[in-house]
Amino acid sequence: MCSRATPGLPKRSGNRRRRQDSTGFSHLLAPRPAIGRIVTRYLLPVLPLTRRLATGRPHSPQLLRSRRALLGFLLVSPFVSLHRAHAQVIPAPALPDPSVPIPTLPGPATAPALPASEPSAPAVAIPAIPALDSGAIPFRAWHFAEGNSRNGFDTYFTLQNLSDQPASVSAQYNRADGIRLTQWLGIEPRARLSLNANDVVGARAFGASFFSDQDVVVERTTIWGPGQNGETLVGFAPDGKQVWHFAEGTTRGRVTTYFVTQNLTDAPVSVAATFTRDDGRTEKRQYDVPPRGRDAYRVNDLLQDTALSASVRANQDIVVERTIMIEGERPPTVKRSQEDKGPNVQTNGRTDDSFAMARDATGIFGGLGYLASGTEPGSRNWEFAEGSTRAPYSTTFILFNPGEHDTYVRFAFRLERGGTQTKAVYLPPTSRLAFDPKDIVPAADFATSISADYPIIVERAYASSGDGLYGALGYTSARPRTDSRVWYFAEGNTTNQIEMFFLLYNLSTQAAQVRATYFVDGSSAREQTLPLPGGARRAVRANDTVSGGFFSTRFVADQNILVERTLYLPGGSGFTTVGAGAVRGA
Repeated sequence: MCSRATPGLPKRSGNRRRRQDSTGFSHLLAPRPAIGRIVTRYLLPVLPLTRRLATGRPHSPQLLRSRRALLGFLLVSPFVSLHRAHAQVIPAPALPDPSVPIPTLPGPATAPALPASEPSAPAVAIPAIPALDSGAIPFRAWHFAEGNSRNGFDTYFTLQNLSDQPASVSAQYNRADGIRLTQWLGIEPRARLSLNANDVVGARAFGASFFSDQDVVVERTTIWGPGQNGETLVGFAPDGKQVWHFAEGTTRGRVTTYFVTQNLTDAPVSVAATFTRDDGRTEKRQYDVPPRGRDAYRVNDLLQDTALSASVRANQDIVVERTIMIEGERPPTVKRSQEDKGPNVQTNGRTDDSFAMARDATGIFGGLGYLASGTEPGSRNWEFAEGSTRAPYSTTFILFNPGEHDTYVRFAFRLERGGTQTKAVYLPPTSRLAFDPKDIVPAADFATSISADYPIIVERAYASSGDGLYGALGYTSARPRTDSRVWYFAEGNTTNQIEMFFLLYNLSTQAAQVRATYFVDGSSAREQTLPLPGGARRAVRANDTVSGGFFSTRFVADQNILVERTLYLPGGSGFTTVGAGAVRGA
């Protein structure tokens, strides 16, 4: 967010992908049961954190639609007793459609065969919880500081198994009241799983960590009713998990900025946050976070009516996220429930007066750019766990080829209900392409794997014209960075009253010279030189350089910097994410 106040919209309500047949997470299943076997199900006693207290009756069990993912164990506490309940038959799935093309992927040529069914049920065994400090392996551990299931918010986590082996994942939720919950998940090879964390944590704020025995990608998506908007970002941590940086933040107008800290260790942590205003003045905050605890801080209480950047330093491993929210004047429109079968039933964010968000909302799209590594200007492989073409949601992939070689780009869309669809597109040198997969995977939820012959930059824009929508890719460990001087953004748009800003934050004490290059569709590249004093923040309005066009952008500096991008657009909400494949390399 930049130096201008932005009108937004009101309070939260609503649902996004709540299914009539999604699994109730207050049940326990054996880890990775064989298809077709009898599985013994266990029920937890009534807990205050579930919705059973609100309804006065047990939450009805529901079944997950996805045949590709089997939910494992949910351990609430070693002191909660388990009671034997009924058994359930898991039917064998239908054979895949032989007409669906299967893309060539790295690893074994075929997935391992499913074990044959047996006449008797397997013994229930609870796997050991992995050590929480094992998160140094990239793509085996993912961390989120922010999570909210209060006040009409629904928080979803979407996981994509990147391997040709089944993945066993433990999801560990740290609630703001100190209660810790563990959920076990089994994900079949190359499969996608989406779960609603509200069913696990109840109406609470929380942080979350995911630990897997295979490479996975984990994204978080939060939705709430029409009439509000916001965006979140896991910070930039080039030196590990003790120092975090954010270029963007604002407390102007109706905007509120929060920084949320999750302690990843079993020891108390001391944290120092430094906030830098546009005019160079700084404010500091010192605070402690208990073991596995969480701290959510409203920056407006310290800094009023200013734009800001932030650096957060700790003496133990932490993960830090920033949430920026806008609230407006109009109250939210109440959505009808899916049980209402009358003529005016509305779902998926559609209200009785059509799309509420499209009338007077200002959406926010934000996020970090792609940080170049070595001589490679991009990556050949990209992974995105989240994607949907169901109304009112839309997914667009923006491809940017910054190199001198043309390349083919291949998409593999892995549907949550099973099956894979593929598509190949051509990308000339120094060109940009926006690809909408709705004709390939209509009205579907999916994960996406993207491969190219030469390094490219890929972003995904995930938007809603109904429900409020924001999300983030989690934090996973990567090798420490010795420099952060070259940043890429595939998406750029200043058409249709959209305003786009780039936020630059000098991470060094030395003055920096930054060269911005805009690669404009159908036009020659445009350049801009931007001086940036040591430790300073600068907002750059892209509309002043590219008016009414589409473009990609590269920033090159002579000092270490951080670059974020923020879009303001009339109507709708959503977020952008640079794919996880760039971290893995290829």
